[in-house]
Amino acid sequence: MTLIRLLSFIFVLGLTVPSLSFAEFVEEERVDDKWVVDTITENSVHASVNGQVIHGDRFRVRLVKGHCDKGNLLTSVYFHSKKPDIEPLKGRFVPTRFIGGKVIVKVVYVFPFLMGHRAVVDMAWMSIDNLKDIFSSVNPLVIEFVDSEEIKITDYFDIPHNSWSTHGARAALDRAVAICKKLQIETNRR
Repeated sequence: MTLIRLLSFIFVLGLTVPSLSFAEFVEEERVDDKWVVDTITENSVHASVNGQVIHGDRFRVRLVKGHCDKGNLLTSVYFHSKKPDIEPLKGRFVPTRFIGGKVIVKVVYVFPFLMGHRAVVDMAWMSIDNLKDIFSSVNPLVIEFVDSEEIKITDYFDIPHNSWSTHGARAALDRAVAICKKLQIETNRR
């Protein structure tokens, strides 16, 4: 009887070890104006920092399992729209001035949030090495959403700019890449 219990225990332990190893990935506590690894799922890792103009509008670099050498730059924009219909924003490409250059970004989706709305903005994909170079040479990161012939963004975004510290960004990206690679290893073990 003892041998059966021991074998049962080993079998159950073998089933739980992969899920226990995922638990080793701990999201870091958010610290104002410092980059942290604050979101970890089975498929992605996010390094982020709070906004300096709109605190809750974090700048995020999302790394996806299996593609840990590139990051998806994302941010959100909290706003009180002058226009009652915010749907035209969803899926739109919007011009910005970002860290000194013109960059077209995409408003991925828009939803009601608190007393206004929040737009999630996809800024681009970039290699982690290029991001680390940028974060080493620019502080703070600054974005300004600008009007174009296609859309008057200031009709929607009452505060059309934000900035983010780069303090700790390189180290946070290194930690995020390491976790991203471990996520892939965990998937391969299953």
